[in-house]
Amino acid sequence: MSEVLVVSDGAAAAQAAAELFVESVAGAAAARGRALVALTGGSSAAPLYAALREEPWRSRVPWERLELFCGDERCVPESDPRSNYGLAARELFSRTPVEAARLHRLRGEALDLEEEAKRAEAELRDVAGHPCRLDLMLLGLGPDGHVLSLFAGVESSSLRGDAKLVWAVEAPVALEPKVPRLTFSPTMLVTARTVVLQASGSAKADALARALRGPDDLVGCPAQWLRHASGRVVVVADSAAAAKLA
Repeated sequence: MSEVLVVSDGAAAAQAAAELFVESVAGAAAARGRALVALTGGSSAAPLYAALREEPWRSRVPWERLELFCGDERCVPESDPRSNYGLAARELFSRTPVEAARLHRLRGEALDLEEEAKRAEAELRDVAGHPCRLDLMLLGLGPDGHVLSLFAGVESSSLRGDAKLVWAVEAPVALEPKVPRLTFSPTMLVTARTVVLQASGSAKADALARALRGPDDLVGCPAQWLRHASGRVVVVADSAAAAKLA
């Protein structure tokens, strides 16, 4: 069962997510010597990064012990404004003492995305070891109910049941920007020790209600993978996004 933390607005959601980030990575570093984190993209990422690079959070993060991944990526070069890694590089990596060797990309500019998915999975397994389990997965929520790049209505992205940890997927026609994606699979979500999902704004209200309270429908609402998570799940929602939760 997800913990739901309702806050006043998007700024408060970012602050709450920053607190959860610090709590998770500091605990992991103390327990296991490092913290493996999958970063999010989209509208929730920049406010969170802005919070993390400022006090009181900045000095509480064990930056030298972080292994940072992107949970999904648009298949564009790092320099493209749509790149999740590019956003993290501009707004977080370049402004904090995180070590470059501990930053792990999904290479959106790769010509063969299936081969890039294999390469990225090999790197993930090499860094994480066995079992291949993240300490923290950060997520945003799409208005259609997608998380990572697991899209609503795309059965192959949600239920194909293979053992791969990184997938190359096509974006739905209606999604903008419509570019192919690389994404961590649901396995990485459901096995993470902590999952933090941010949702802000009224456009996310229907999707959040379906994710947490709606009838089971992983194809129609991939955010329902949260229900299958084995670790702690915390949903940080502003009052607009939480408006349709019972």
